[in-house]
Amino acid sequence: MVEIIKIGNKTLVMDGKILSLFRKGSLLRQMWYGGYEDFDNANGGAWKKYINIPITTIPSEYAQYLIEIDDTNVSVYNAKGDLKAQSAIASEFWSLVRSDGFDIRAFDHLFRQLWFWVGEFDYTNKKAKIWVKLPENSEELNIAFGNEKASESLYNNGENTFEFLDDFEGTELDTSKWQVTKADYSYSVSNDNLYYELTGGTGRLRIISTYTPNPSEEVYIIKMKISSIGGPASSDFLGGFGVGNKNGIFDNKYIVGKDGNINKIAIHSWIGHHEYAELPATFDDYHTYIMIVESDRAKARVDKSDWVIASWSLTITDYEMIIGGQGNNYAKYWVDWVSVAKLADPANFDTPRIMEF
Repeated sequence: MVEIIKIGNKTLVMDGKILSLFRKGSLLRQMWYGGYEDFDNANGGAWKKYINIPITTIPSEYAQYLIEIDDTNVSVYNAKGDLKAQSAIASEFWSLVRSDGFDIRAFDHLFRQLWFWVGEFDYTNKKAKIWVKLPENSEELNIAFGNEKASESLYNNGENTFEFLDDFEGTELDTSKWQVTKADYSYSVSNDNLYYELTGGTGRLRIISTYTPNPSEEVYIIKMKISSIGGPASSDFLGGFGVGNKNGIFDNKYIVGKDGNINKIAIHSWIGHHEYAELPATFDDYHTYIMIVESDRAKARVDKSDWVIASWSLTITDYEMIIGGQGNNYAKYWVDWVSVAKLADPANFDTPRIMEF
């Protein structure tokens, strides 16, 4: 049912639960009134509060943003890991959110639900990482919580949130996302990880994504754990995650992984010349690695550390994404997830706050 109210030269239109204000036919403002119980899988419950993040620069295109919540702060980051906004309001979130996080919902200024992906949720240690696909023309980014009856949202879907995502669920490699072109080393999928171990020799493991990367417009985000094992100190850096020359082995690629020459975690280019830059990451721990390619050189950061630049410039016209290793590399890898986000950062945000419905 549509209701129309005239107020001077303005027209107020109520259509369902959307309230629109026009002046001489031009839309001035839209808002949602009531109906927050309409979020999916409410199961008869109601949401109590939400994190409201006002947007001061309206995005002209969609982009992915990370909402990170620890025991103190709610922080907003762009896909490159740059801090956009922060506020010490996390205690209210943890006091009401379900212990499984199933009541989390993302929505815009019109209460339209947004695609999101909960990459991490640790209720005991108060750590949550929520990726949101923010549409163009959004005026707010909101995270609802506090419905004890809610079940998991259908909008919690990483494949609809990112350009590409594999979080390695199940017990088999998803052949719609990856093709194994060489498997001298064994690999397996279990416990939401892709696991493989490189034990030296001349073997190769090449797991190639069916997704075609476009580094000039993308950010590559990888959560993985690396353990250093055995091998001579001079063993080549030939294992990890990379983007670079299609149909190459591991040459002509930018790769994040273990460098055998220094026995540390590094970003590498042009394997034959051993051009690497050490990353501030420790073995035997999961880290989130972010890699971008700028001016034919790659940069990487670990858990929001400073950027490190791969020194060798590569000329590549046909890219692929790869996981694996070859040659005299000795290491174990657990890849928790791989995602591709847009490099775009079109929105600016005001200070996050807690609001009641």
